[in-house]
Amino acid sequence: MPRSPGGSKQWGAPVHRPVSDLYDQSYLAGVQLSRALAAGWRPPAQPANIALAAGEQVYGQAPTHILEYAEQQVSYTRGAFVAFGNPLLIVATVAGSVAYNARQKSKAQAQAAAQWRHADTGQLFCTERRIALMGRAGWFDIYYPALRTSTVDIDGLIVMMDGCSPVKLQVWPQHWFYGLLRFFAYGEIVPYREEDIPAHLRPQAHRPDRPALE
Repeated sequence: MPRSPGGSKQWGAPVHRPVSDLYDQSYLAGVQLSRALAAGWRPPAQPANIALAAGEQVYGQAPTHILEYAEQQVSYTRGAFVAFGNPLLIVATVAGSVAYNARQKSKAQAQAAAQWRHADTGQLFCTERRIALMGRAGWFDIYYPALRTSTVDIDGLIVMMDGCSPVKLQVWPQHWFYGLLRFFAYGEIVPYREEDIPAHLRPQAHRPDRPALE
């Protein structure tokens, strides 16, 4: 299984390779980018209809879903039903009410527990200074100096900032965007392992360009 650079998982279940080939294609894109950056290649600037600071350029953009790892307030309905008359029927209905309330409480606790929750949908722009997120609910900038940690996940990037809940940016190819983020934020070239590329994709490993999603 490809190893995900950037540290061990802190949220959710361990990563397992999905049936879809998209994860493998993403990993290949990350390898291609790292090899190209190490050889001196730099991604070309892309046109983007967003406000940029003087000298700032966009080098990657893609649709994204923004998720937040957070708890949630959840209420549940308690039920009570008691049938009078037959003592056995009374016991049965009381037990049923207790079981129903226990199930409702357990369900509410599961829904309230910290988990990845959808926050917004929009477009991600990667510049040499920040990750810019143009969402339906508003605009959000993640400047690289504000990052405290980042990693690549099965379906996107996970970033943490001081005083904020973890944020997941579902984007493809996630390994390519992660490599771009680490390069611009820290001047780092992510050491993806070429031997982890699936055999049927290895002939493409020399290509530096980001693959097209078909």
